[in-house]
Amino acid sequence: MIKIGVIGAGFIANKFCEAVNKGEMDGKLYAIGSRGLKKAKEFKQRHRFIKAYGSYQDLYNDKDIDLIYLATPHGLHYNHMMEILDYKKNIICEKPFTLNAKQAKEVFNKAKDKNVFIMEAMWTRFLPTIREVKKLITEDIIGDVVKLEADFCFKPNKNDDNRLFQPKLGGGALLDVGIYPITFANLFMGRPKNFDSEVKMYKTGVDIAETIYYNYPDGQAILKAALNYELPLEARISGTKGKVIIEGLHETESAVIYDEKRQTYKTYTNTT
Repeated sequence: MIKIGVIGAGFIANKFCEAVNKGEMDGKLYAIGSRGLKKAKEFKQRHRFIKAYGSYQDLYNDKDIDLIYLATPHGLHYNHMMEILDYKKNIICEKPFTLNAKQAKEVFNKAKDKNVFIMEAMWTRFLPTIREVKKLITEDIIGDVVKLEADFCFKPNKNDDNRLFQPKLGGGALLDVGIYPITFANLFMGRPKNFDSEVKMYKTGVDIAETIYYNYPDGQAILKAALNYELPLEARISGTKGKVIIEGLHETESAVIYDEKRQTYKTYTNTT
């Protein structure tokens, strides 16, 4: 049984804990660490943890913890992971993993030196619907993928002091929501030959909107992310023999596959 420690007691940590308690896995919520003991104890009671710690350091020192799920703000991920690795704890870190490639490389190198498991908590990669679509594409149902469009654009009801608009906290459209369209491109078309982008900056110094073009020898992915306008959360994958439309994008539970005559070939809905 894997004993899980959780760092950070905010919104996304709540979602993670709910999923662990509802799911079937060889693991259990063991300890919650927050910046204050009162909040940690409230979180412990809500999600049925065994222990609550009023500091991250106290949780790191718990020798019974096998894995730490890191759910602190983006800008803190690098420092927290480097600290956790000193205690040789396995880590699952919320997206975005770090603020840049340099930080990510340092974290992975240290994890290798410490011989521990570490990964980004990009749940989209493991959703049943995504796995099914990948299987169908591998089976050549829509032919060769030649175009992918994925959008994650919304207008948050937040002021400029919110982390979404603060560079030091890892704000901006790319790190917060752009990671999902990019993940779709990586999953279904792979590494691009090159890429172009159009970016709009915000007054606080973060990117508020961008369109990214991943260019391949025989295709293109058009990826949109924004914090200043809305689009349906959707991905469209076009092949030489058909098309797939995935609704919900990052948390999808359904997909429709069309044949080359634009007739519905299959509708997949996850019911688990």
